[in-house]
Amino acid sequence: MGKKSIQNMTFEEALAELEELSSRMGQGGLSLNDSVDAYARGVELSRHCRKLLNTAQRKIQQLDGELSDLTENNLKSDSNDVRF
Repeated sequence: MGKKSIQNMTFEEALAELEELSSRMGQGGLSLNDSVDAYARGVELSRHCRKLLNTAQRKIQQLDGELSDLTENNLKSDSNDVRF
């Protein structure tokens, strides 16, 4: 069975394979061609992880903005309800 397509990997899957590649390369014993292939796959895995992290960061920022808007609107409506 071949390697899973990087684009279909979760962050955790890509990171685990990247760690495995790094370990294998660090142990030595790979041929030059295998080392180059492993390095190239590692670069692609790293790019994929970065893309997924950036997407998650944008989602969090969007949710934070929505939460801030809700909180601000609730504070405004609460202050309008205060009567002395």
